[in-house]
Amino acid sequence: MIATQTIQQPTSEKKTILRMEHVTKRFGGLVAVSDFNLDLKEGELLGLIGPNGAGKTTIFNLITHVFPVTEGKIEFMGRDITKLKTDKIIRLGIARTFQNIRLFGSMTVKENIMTAFHAHLKSDLFSAVAFLPNYQREEEYIHSMTWELMKEVGIEHLADYKATSLPYGLQRKLEIARALATNPKLLLLDEPAAGMNPDETLELNKLILDIREKFKLTIIVIEHDMKVIMNICERIIVLDHGVTIAEGTPEEIQKNPVVIKAYLGAGDEDA
Repeated sequence: MIATQTIQQPTSEKKTILRMEHVTKRFGGLVAVSDFNLDLKEGELLGLIGPNGAGKTTIFNLITHVFPVTEGKIEFMGRDITKLKTDKIIRLGIARTFQNIRLFGSMTVKENIMTAFHAHLKSDLFSAVAFLPNYQREEEYIHSMTWELMKEVGIEHLADYKATSLPYGLQRKLEIARALATNPKLLLLDEPAAGMNPDETLELNKLILDIREKFKLTIIVIEHDMKVIMNICERIIVLDHGVTIAEGTPEEIQKNPVVIKAYLGAGDEDA
């Protein structure tokens, strides 16, 4: 028998999962994002970088409809989501983490993840109150998958700890696990390495690559830690004052004089 080899499909031949066309966001007279365009392919790991106030998180907020788009169009898997509400966008398969961690502080690690699963329960209120078989099956599945996700990010031993009692780096991992619980196709990570030490950052790099492979994810990462971006991303888009100033591979971005002037050469800045 002849052994077969899996050949990675070139990015250009893959389907577009997210398309943003001429997207602009204004807050009064301030243009936060100007004429932003993106063609993101399935399975891609894209870095989004730029100085403070460049519009990076605003783009995440536009994708998830935290803010409405002023001009332009956003499509996810061929569907126009420009005017869809956030909850519907999540159900379609887009999940995110936040620059400022947003966990349920009064809940345990396990409960935080289970809450994300419950948003997708098919059973109605009567089934839950009566504890009918279909609801029991869903609850068993949620418990099982919650444990699997905790193991995936390395926090299963902290299942019954309060979320806010965890060190900052572990809270970041919990937030990623909770995002995965929504069964996303596209994962938006907003500064996931913030507050992590070098060892934790290395673990994060591996985790992001592992979950992309295991869960067949497409990922966009916003990050100020250039080592993270350069080590894991295949393509990088650079923003400055809401405008795209460069796009390319990590090697191309590192050598781009416009990028060096606007961002990389500007010195370390707080996230």
